[in-house]
This record gives sequence, C-alpha cells and structure tokens, in this order.
Amino acid sequence: MKKKLALLLAMCLAVGSLAGCGNAAQETETTPESVEVQEETDAASDAADAVEEAVTEAAGGNMAGKKVGFSPVMMSSEFFAGMSDQMEEYFTANGMEYTSADADASVETQAQNVENFVTMGMDYIILFAVDASAICDACIAAREAGAFVINIGTVLEQRDAYDVCINVDQYESGKVVAEMAADWIEKTFPDAEDGSIDVLVMQTKDTEDNTRRSEGLLEIENLCSKAHIAYITDQTQTDGVTKSQELAEAAFLEQPDIKCILAFGTDVAQGSNEIAMNKVENKDEFAIFTVDTPEFVRNLIKESATNDSLVRGTVMLGEGTPYTCYQLMEGSWMDRVEDGVYHEACIAITLDTMDQYFPE
Repeated sequence: MKKKLALLLAMCLAVGSLAGCGNAAQETETTPESVEVQEETDAASDAADAVEEAVTEAAGGNMAGKKVGFSPVMMSSEFFAGMSDQMEEYFTANGMEYTSADADASVETQAQNVENFVTMGMDYIILFAVDASAICDACIAAREAGAFVINIGTVLEQRDAYDVCINVDQYESGKVVAEMAADWIEKTFPDAEDGSIDVLVMQTKDTEDNTRRSEGLLEIENLCSKAHIAYITDQTQTDGVTKSQELAEAAFLEQPDIKCILAFGTDVAQGSNEIAMNKVENKDEFAIFTVDTPEFVRNLIKESATNDSLVRGTVMLGEGTPYTCYQLMEGSWMDRVEDGVYHEACIAITLDTMDQYFPE
C-alpha cells in the first residue's frame, strides 16, 4: 500500500508540474497546445483523486454505505436511548446505514437481535451486552457470518465472540466520581470538621463490573476526611429513574442532612436530582456526581450554574462512544487495541471542563 501511495503521489506531482508549465504558455484561443494543457490538467486532477482514494483505503476504507446495528440493554433508559440517538446521528452523517434493536434487558431478545442483524447483512454490530456470557454464541455466529462485533462496557467471556471490546477500568470510573465530590466538598465547606459532611452513595452491584465502579464510589471517605457516608442505596442496572427517585426519597427521610450524592449512572443521577431539587433548601451547598455524558446529563450540569439542577459533574468514558466505535470499525484505532480490548480513559466533566470537551 505504501508503494502504491508513493507511486500515485509521484504521478500527481509530475503531471501537476507539466500542467503548470503548460498553463504559463496557454493562449486565449483554442490551439493544439491548449488542448494538450487541458488534458494534462485533467490528468493531474485524476491523479490527485487517485491519491485521495488510496489514502482513504490505507486509513481503513470508505464507510459510506456500510450497515451498522446497535443493541443496547434497554431503550427505556434515557442513557441508552440517548446513546442510540448519538450513534444514529454520527453514523448516518458519515454515510452509513443505522439500525437499533432494543434488548429490553433480556439476553434472549438480544441474541435474537444479533441474529436479525446478521440476516439484514450488517457489516458491524455494536452491543451493550445484557449478559457477557450468554450472548457469546450469537456473537460468534455473527462473526462467522462476516460481521465485525464490538461490545461496550465489559469484556465478553469468549475471545472469539468479539473483534473489539471497549472497556473501562470501572473502579477508576467510580473513583473519579469520588474525586470530583471530594474536590467540591473541600471548596464548598473549607472549615468543616472531619466526618461532618453527609454523603449518599447510590450504588449498583449486580455484575462484577458494576461492583467495581461502586467500590470506586466508596473511596470518597479516603479521598476527603470531611466526608461521611451516611447512607447507601443499592439497585440493579436495569432499574430506571423511578426506582432511583424512590431510593433517594427514602435516603432523605432517614438522613435529611445529606449534602452530596454519588450516583452510579445517569438514570440514578436524574432520579435523585428530581428528588433533591424538592428536598434541599440551600442548593449552593448540594451536589450530585455521576458517570457518562449523554446530552441530558450535560444539560443538567450546565443548569447547575444557576442551581436549576444539582448535578455538578460526571465522568466521560473515552472520547465519545460513537466516535470511538467509528474509528475502530474504520480501522484507524485498531493499533490501540490490546488482545481485543480498547481501554477508555476516565475524564472528569464539570462546568469548568465542559467547554473543553463539548464546545458549543
């Protein structure tokens, strides 16, 4: 490929030079010389197009017309619904055909989704797996049929079930939440005594990865001596906003002096925010921190500038899921993959950093 590119570049430069010399002597009327100049100019343009095509091919190919299917855990979650919207917008803007299929928190449904994607001739299949073990057979069959399979959030149990797993250090993602909360507590309560700031941790421990993130959230007391975990709630990944509202309500009834909530995910943050907005009198002295950056969470963070929201920070996992998936599917980032795993960074997003990562 490198030899092909070098040859095409050389052709382009050589023909372009000839066309440039001919243009200097071009006459106003049509002559054999002017016809020759035009032919040389056209040849230069064709050579430039050939170089551009070769560069595109070397970078991983033209994705226009390729089909991609996405099956999230459940579309009833605003997080997954927002993620699907982002993917559709990004992929279709790049000329791809996009289809989504709700797993509805059922591994059987998700396996059927994958089979349907294969029947539809999907070039790429992206999943948030309901079950990292039970989905493997469907994914293996999809790869054997020629699909490129990406799973997000965890590593599937069988290596031949995926081309790439986009994975984060879930403990680190939870710890970054705790770090943001610790910084906020120190700035908001500079004279507070040790153990005097009550914190609510809303965790999820229904999978190994979720347990690791929740363990990261619990680091708040180690990171900030002023923090005291006064209450812990527990729910499953498939519990939505309503369940989070119920748990937050119960927490405030038992511990009304809570000043900070560490939320496992965006649905938890949304539900607890709706309760806290009605419970908290001094909103300047209250904050919620969570993980992931769908648009509705970014908007809640922006609204926190005027206390119209109490969500003051979140953790961005990598450089944006649709963008990351595209770079992996297209081939540009496959050199970053280690044994089938692409590791995402955990980046704190607050009002201070929002414009850096999400410019208007």
